[in-house]
Amino acid sequence: MLWVSELRDDTFYAVIWVEREGKLISIDSRPSDALALALRVDCPIFVDDEVLRSSKATTASTEKTSSEDISKWLETLNDDDLGKYKM
Repeated sequence: MLWVSELRDDTFYAVIWVEREGKLISIDSRPSDALALALRVDCPIFVDDEVLRSSKATTASTEKTSSEDISKWLETLNDDDLGKYKM
């Protein structure tokens, strides 16, 4: 199980919970690594309610990007920008 547990100073924190030999072990992790692992092994991903509230407040207070700006940016992407996932 992955639990995104905290948002502090614009940084997310995560904990990976693993059961081994009947014991539950917690491992602190970068959320990006934890999410990648969780997606590979198809395990549940949970986010603390306070993290959701904080991230929404942070997002609401930052500058918004218009859909036109996003469309322009997407149009400039090429195959190299997409890494190994060629289109």
